[in-house]
Amino acid sequence: MEGKNILVINGLLHGHFTGTVEVVKQLVSLGYNVTCYVLDSFAERISKVGAKLEILKLDLSDFQQKYPEAPKIAINPYRFQKAYDAIFTLFQNDKTKYDYLLVDSFFEYSEMNKIFKFPLSKIITIYTAFCLTDQQVIDYGKGIPFMLKPVSDKYNLNLQDYIRFHYTNPNKNNKIIFTSKFFHLRGDTVDETFHFVGPSIEEREIDPNFNFKKEENKKLIYISLGTLHNQNKAFYLLCIEAFKNSEKYQVIMSIGSMNDIALLGEIPPNFSVFHYVPQHQVLKMADFFITHGGLNSTQEALFNNIPLIVLPQKFDQFDNAKRVEELGAGIAIDKSKLSVETLQKSINDIESKREKYLDGIKKIVESFEEARSHREEIFKKLFA
Repeated sequence: MEGKNILVINGLLHGHFTGTVEVVKQLVSLGYNVTCYVLDSFAERISKVGAKLEILKLDLSDFQQKYPEAPKIAINPYRFQKAYDAIFTLFQNDKTKYDYLLVDSFFEYSEMNKIFKFPLSKIITIYTAFCLTDQQVIDYGKGIPFMLKPVSDKYNLNLQDYIRFHYTNPNKNNKIIFTSKFFHLRGDTVDETFHFVGPSIEEREIDPNFNFKKEENKKLIYISLGTLHNQNKAFYLLCIEAFKNSEKYQVIMSIGSMNDIALLGEIPPNFSVFHYVPQHQVLKMADFFITHGGLNSTQEALFNNIPLIVLPQKFDQFDNAKRVEELGAGIAIDKSKLSVETLQKSINDIESKREKYLDGIKKIVESFEEARSHREEIFKKLFA
């Protein structure tokens, strides 16, 4: 492995980036020369693990001017448009001869490789979600190719919907998947290109500015819809109605940066509402987690022995919710059937059957730990 050079193109979205930090750290510790093309907003988190960094500085300030009718969430494909251009520019000026490309699954490496020219056997994809889905994904990203057209035209490429590409990737390249075969959807159907390395556990610093205090005589409910699909005022109001002024529960509710806390009206005294919380700190205190079911959040909660109430919003979250419920680690709720009574009943059910749910969690976590134990062996094989 001495002298092997690995180019890592980290994920642009928070959930896609997080898992790569520990992998990069492990590859560096094994003696590989690792270079990361990483967003400037994530650079500090990966700067401490010993890799060489090439910073992607993306100016998104003109998004609204260029696409005044686009919804806020459309800034993400615009982010990819800008990132592709920055990545190609960096690569064309990069004098390093790379032996391997380790790339986030949302990047369409088959098109990128018209510029990179790696042998396909030297491209390994990072999956921060299940590689398979039981959901219909055809219409999920139908506007994405339009947003990517400027960079496609500039480099004579045909970049398409990266969400669909994630699930319908026809190439039999090797994949690093941040879960266990046991937890993965239809794990018994996968082939030898699926390498399950378990969830990544990034060492995160304690945020001294987060000074929430849990009361000893109350259980803590943590509520979050993640960092992307969280613009749901009706949901937050429903949660407030379900648990307001409770003598039994404290509630932390994280609503994301695109929502206005003031629009939720008067906040009950047992609620603490934030735009952002250090989730790794909150999960160490929480007794329940009402979540969108993103894979990172789901697995982090399971590692902390917290039963889940999963309300999937988009994409793989429906598959994650299905596996949580099938394996007895929590309850999945159809968002179209959500009500005050449904939320209250789910919390009461978990409280009354907590040992049953903890037993389901125990089996999943054991599978995570077993998968993680094979990381060094897998990495040495993939990057031989």
